[in-house]
Amino acid sequence: MRAFAPVTLGHGGRTLRGWQLGTVARNGSAALLVHGFGSTDTGGQQLFVQTARTLAEHGSTVRSYSRLGHGTSDGDFADITIGDEVDQVVAMIRTLAADAAGPVHVVAHSLGAVESAMAAARVPELVATLTLWSPAGVVVDDIARHDRIQGQPLARAREQGWFDFGGMALGTAFIDEVTAGLDVYATIDRYTGPAEVLHGTADQIVPVRYGQRYGEVLPGATFTAVEGADHGWSSVPWRRTLLDHLVASTGGGAR
Repeated sequence: MRAFAPVTLGHGGRTLRGWQLGTVARNGSAALLVHGFGSTDTGGQQLFVQTARTLAEHGSTVRSYSRLGHGTSDGDFADITIGDEVDQVVAMIRTLAADAAGPVHVVAHSLGAVESAMAAARVPELVATLTLWSPAGVVVDDIARHDRIQGQPLARAREQGWFDFGGMALGTAFIDEVTAGLDVYATIDRYTGPAEVLHGTADQIVPVRYGQRYGEVLPGATFTAVEGADHGWSSVPWRRTLLDHLVASTGGGAR
């Protein structure tokens, strides 16, 4: 079994840290994995480790980073914003595409899927396929319309200057950006390439209708509702479904 090797990427004077499985070959198949809100480069319950090994078996080199303020990357979770994270994903795509001398497959989960769709719209020529798992467009409605995050009210966060996200302090810049009118769907139709959206019907964090919307807005998208699946795809059969779809949609790793 091939080993995971450390990789780094500079962004705004700070360093993103992650890993790569395989060696990037010019004009070879390469995939970028983009994690969700508060997660890391390995994904929840090793989702991205499983994904990388599956893609590697089919000939792809796979790379994954923790965004700033996540995992072992520089930065503080308190300072994150969606806008800056989109910039980071664009930098990840550009770097991997330059190394591979061609467009790359982008595979993303939850908030990372939201940000990856926005990033793909900025550099569509560098994205071979876009795969979104449980895209968390709900974050905008939760904050802007309901003044909450995952059911927790934001009033206390405004009083103390941070929101307690499972033991990690999220600063109000993230909240303020959304309430200022952030539209995560506004430009994503600029990416017209192949896209696949999968969403569990039993997702209690992001209702399935948000995945359906991405399937409708992205011009080249297909949408699949996976019966009974939750947000983290926390069963072996559900993950097999994800990875079988991924191998098929990326051409088994072929560009």
